[in-house]
This record gives sequence, structure tokens and C-alpha cells, in this order.
Amino acid sequence: MRGLRCFCLFGALVSIFFCWPVAASEEQPREGQEPTMEEVVVTATRHVQEVQKVPAQVSVITSDQIKASGAQSVPDVLRELGGVIVRDLNGNGNNQVIDMAGFGESADRHVAVLIDGRRVNPIDMSGVRWTLIPVESIERIEVLHGAGSVLYGDNATGGVINIITKEGRPGIHFDGKAGYGNLGTNSEYAAVEFGKGPVSGYVGVSRFRTDGYRDRSETERQSGFGKARLDATDRVSLLFELNGGRAEYELPGSLTEAQMAADRKQSVNPSDEGMDQDFYVGVGSEVDLLDWGLLKFKLSKRAEDRKSNMASWNSNMDIDTDTNGLTGQYIFDKMLWGHSNRLTLGIDYYGVDYKGKRISWSTSLFDHDKDSIAYYVEDEFSLLPNLILNVGARYEKPDFKLRLDTTRYEYEDGETAWNVGIAYSFTQGSKVYGRIYRSFRYPAVDEYTNMFSGTINTGLRQERAMGYEVGTRLWMLSRSVLIDMRLYSMDMEDEIAYNPATYENENLDETRHRGGEINLKVTPVKHLSFYVNAVYTDAKFTKGQYDGNKIPLVPEWKGRAGIELAYGGFRGRIQYNYVDERFFGNDQANEARKMDGYGTLDLYLNYRYRWMDLFLNANNILGKKYSDYGFYNPWGPSLYNYYPMPEAIYFAGIRVYFGKK
Repeated sequence: MRGLRCFCLFGALVSIFFCWPVAASEEQPREGQEPTMEEVVVTATRHVQEVQKVPAQVSVITSDQIKASGAQSVPDVLRELGGVIVRDLNGNGNNQVIDMAGFGESADRHVAVLIDGRRVNPIDMSGVRWTLIPVESIERIEVLHGAGSVLYGDNATGGVINIITKEGRPGIHFDGKAGYGNLGTNSEYAAVEFGKGPVSGYVGVSRFRTDGYRDRSETERQSGFGKARLDATDRVSLLFELNGGRAEYELPGSLTEAQMAADRKQSVNPSDEGMDQDFYVGVGSEVDLLDWGLLKFKLSKRAEDRKSNMASWNSNMDIDTDTNGLTGQYIFDKMLWGHSNRLTLGIDYYGVDYKGKRISWSTSLFDHDKDSIAYYVEDEFSLLPNLILNVGARYEKPDFKLRLDTTRYEYEDGETAWNVGIAYSFTQGSKVYGRIYRSFRYPAVDEYTNMFSGTINTGLRQERAMGYEVGTRLWMLSRSVLIDMRLYSMDMEDEIAYNPATYENENLDETRHRGGEINLKVTPVKHLSFYVNAVYTDAKFTKGQYDGNKIPLVPEWKGRAGIELAYGGFRGRIQYNYVDERFFGNDQANEARKMDGYGTLDLYLNYRYRWMDLFLNANNILGKKYSDYGFYNPWGPSLYNYYPMPEAIYFAGIRVYFGKK
């Protein structure tokens, strides 16, 4: 709590110091600097909106920034954001978890993940299949920090990640990449963008392979993707999407302290491995109703196949999931009583059929269905030209039909989310904002079930949250300085966590998630930038037997600092990353020691010459030995178990671009 008070005081002093100079003068670009258009996002309102009018913190990562990062997966891209913690269980990218707002072991079920507005969160605890999302196909990633349940419903308690893929453009353009690195890593990618008259499209393929840092950590994935748009008239557009991918990977497992000391690269699992396969097709339309607004809808079909052979647990799993989706949205943007006003009405439907079997000492069959329908409304009203009031509400009602062997259970119970926020823009691109919201999360289908006993926990309830947030985004000194700050507090009821003593998920006593972050970027001269961020998270139990204890796996502090140079065709960046110590997974009692904190140093170099880029990316160049994830096991042969991360990783290659309009 002392750290949070210090952070709040620091944020308040910074705001007071900088707000007056910004508000008192018109901003002009520095000499030699191009004028900057105001950044727009779609995630915060599910329609195009200027960042300065959004009563929330939204981070945007562009395709150029993704290329410069050298990341091979979406979580590796997001790792650099202040309010995001990434944990990698195997160090090869096939089992990565994103934590926003400090949820620890259940983090991946508290962040809604979308691709072009389409939900990709699974209905079980397996997590998003990040390996099947090629980073090369991404135009931008928008991250809404804090709850987004009004627009996105289930899973959006901690934040929302919207991955926006590339579309066609006029002419024909080719984009390709080939890269190679240590640990037997290689990656290839090729895509074509085209557009002529009313037709445009984007198609591509990608492949990635690595031996991995540890024994038995090989990963290979292939993806194909396509997107097309037909402007049938000047008021009606048709959209088509087709994506598919397959990933195969080995699972090296955790290591005890003795095994880590002997050889941190070893694997104690002789044959654990997995396979993911995903196919998606979608069709949608946008209709401009002129004075009567805009109508959008999308129909989608997704088929997933997931297999795992966990010989170390004497377990084989085979799961097939089919998802049908329908989303619709009506936007009416019209003056109301002399003030700008935008009303959004929407509906989301997802029907999921989840079948599978688990072969262990016996065979378990499961067949789960989840049909969910939700209605939402949001209104953005300009109280003043630069003062926006945002009010929204959502009602969502899922219908669960669960079957585990001969046990059956049905459950349906509607939930309501709401949000009231206000944003004041005092200069172009700068704002202060505040909001209050209610959020929720339903259990995943396998959170209900106990595979060991073959029973269903019929007493498990959905989570509910009440949150508060304030923040500011400040451009200063002719847009050479950017400060982005946020403070939040969220009280949770019935947060769901696994109890290793009973082999079941249970509703916890009340928990509280508080924190703040500050992001600072300074560009003193045209070609040079300095940046730093610091994040504080205080996630703890506030009632019950663990009252006052920290939630495991959540570091109090995280930060990074770096220098970026861009001159001519050269772009280079060096960055230091820090993650604080935290309690091991399973240690709700906070009775064991903490996992060590760690710091790493990364280097990124890129040189563009005419139609090609030469690049070199180096992560953890000092060879720091650390673990993203570990768990405490008082019943096992070793109290502490680790998933070691790689030491220095190098990846270099070439990108080519050519085409014509």
C-alpha cells in the first residue's frame, strides 16, 4: 500500500507540473517534424474513435513496431507494454500466458482476445492458441487496459487485446521474410496485397520452427490466411476471411531445484507433446444507411482440434471444438440537442460445441455446450466539444450444458456489466479521464469439472467485479514528450482459483486488484528517443483464510527503459527489462519463499535499403538465467518447481517489399 501511495503522489505531481504548460499554449510541430494526425482506435468503442475521446488507456502497436521488436509471437510483442505481464511455460512460445491487472494463475481467463473483433478465447482453460496467429499478418494491435465487459463481455475483466490483421490496398504488392537464429530457429513468410476498383485482398503463408532452448522443446507451426473486400456499391461492402493453421510442439515440463542446478536445459518428460489445428471462415457486411446510421454484421465458423500426449501424467487428451458466431452492430451518429452524439447498439452470439476424451488410468468422455447471447448499448455524448461522456451497459446470458461421463449439469444465469466514463481533451492528443465499471467472468467448462473424481462442481459461481480508474495522456513541448499514466482499483467477488488439495476450482473470498503505471517517452531531437515505464500491482486477498496475502505469480513492480535511434534507413534500439520477485504458483498462503526477480537486456537493429530490410534481434544478450513461471508443491518431492527461460537468443534475416499502384 505504501508503494501505491508513493506512485499516486508521484503521478499527481507530474500531472500538476505538466498540465498547465500544455493547456496554456497551442501545440506546433518541432522544426523538421511532420505534423502528427490524431491516433484513432476501434477497440475501445468497437468503432473508429480518436484516442483522446476514449475514457480509458489504450495502447497501440503498429506493424512497423512489431517488425522492429523482432517478436515471433503476439505475447512477445505485448511483453513490452507497461500493464502486461507475460509468462512462458516452455520458453518456445507454445504455452504463453498474458496477465493484466494481476490475476496470477487464472490470468489468461481474465483478458478478452479478439482478431478483427472476433473472440478467440477458448471455453476451456487451455488458453489462447498464440502459436496459430502469425505476427507477420498483423496491421496493428490495440490493447484496452482495464475492464471492457460492456462491449466484449466474458473474459474482459482485466483488459482487451484486439489483433487487427492486414487488408488489401490499391495496386499489387509483395512482402516476404526469411530469418534464422540460434537454437535451430528459422522463419519464412510471404504475402500478396492487391486492390483494383471495388475489389481488394490480402493472402499469405507463414512458417516457424525452432529446436527450443531445452531438450524436447521443439516447435513447428504453419499458417495460411486470406482477407478480401468487395465494395458492391458506394454504400454496401462485403467482407470475407479464411484462415487456417497447425502447430506441433514438445513439452519439456518443469524442473526441480536439483535438476535446475544439474542442467537447466534438460527435460524430464520423455514424450510429452501436443498438436493444435485451427480453421476459420467468416463473412460480413457493412451498410451505410446515410442519415440513418451504419449497420455491420459478421457470420463466422471456427473448427479447432487439439491433441496432447502427457506421458508424464499418464494422460492423453483429444478435443474437438466447433464455434458458430454472429455479431451485429448498429451505429447512429447524429447531433442531439446541439451536441455530438453517437449511439451504438449491438448483439453477440456464440454457440460452442466442445467434445473430447481423456485417457488415463481410465477413460473420461466429456461433451460440453455453451450457447451465449448478449445485448449491449453504448452512448458517447459531447457535453462540450472537448468533454465526452461515455455510458454503456451489457446483458449476457450463457446456457451451459455439461456432461462428464455419466454426470450431467445445466446452468444458466444472466449477468450485467456497465460503464460510466468521462474524458476531457485539453489539447490535441492530450486528455484526462475517469470511469467506474462493473464486470464479470463465467467459469470455463473444465473449471466446473474434476477429471480425477469424474464429478462436476455444481456450486461454482461466476465472478463479479467493481472497478474504478483515472488516468491522463499528455503531449508536451511540441509533441516531443508523451506521458501516459493510469491508476485503478478493482474489487472481485467469487474469483475462481484451483485448489490442489481438492483437485477442484473454487470461488475465493474477496480479492482486490490495485495498481498504477506511468509511461514516458522523450524525443529531444528528430532521430533520438528515450522511453521508460514503471508498473505497480497490488493484488491480494481481502477476506477469508488468506486475508491480506498476495495473489501468487503477480510481481509488485515491472519496468523497462530504452533508447531508440532512427536515422536514414537505420533503426536501432537497446532496452532493459525488469520483473520483480513474486510468490510461486499454488502458494496462496504465502508460506514459501518468493521467486527471484530478474532483469534482461535486449538489442534490435534494422537497416532499410531500397526494397529490403536487414535485421538483427537479440534478446537477453547478457545471458541472464531466470524463470517466468514456477509453482510451489508442499506435497511433492521438491517444494519448488521451475520452467526455465532461454539465455541469449539471436535472430537475423531479410525482408523484401516490392509492388506497384
